[in-house]
Amino acid sequence: MKKIAKQIISFFTKWYKNYKYGKLASKIEVVAKKKVDERLQLRYDVTKYIRQFAKLDKDNKSKYIPLDAKTKELIRFNVDVKFGQDMSKLNVRLNKKLQVV
Repeated sequence: MKKIAKQIISFFTKWYKNYKYGKLASKIEVVAKKKVDERLQLRYDVTKYIRQFAKLDKDNKSKYIPLDAKTKELIRFNVDVKFGQDMSKLNVRLNKKLQVV
C-alpha cells in the first residue's frame, strides 16, 4: 500500500513540476523571440545608417572613395552616439570592418 501511495505522490509531484516548467518555458520563449527581433531590427538600423553615412553599396564598397581610418572612427563615433545604449543593452557590437556583430 505504501508503494502505491509513493507512486501516486511522485506522479503528481512530477506532473506539477512539468506543468510549472512548461509555463515558465513558454514565457521565456516569448521573451527570447522578442529580444531576437529587437536585435535584428537594431542590426538593420545600424547597417542602414552606416551605408547612408559612408555612401556604401550593398557589398560595403564605397561608391566614391575607400574609407580611411579617420572616416571609420567618425562613423564608429556617430553610431555609438546614436545607437550606443541600445547596442549595449542588446549585446550588439561593431568590428573593425564596421560590420555589426
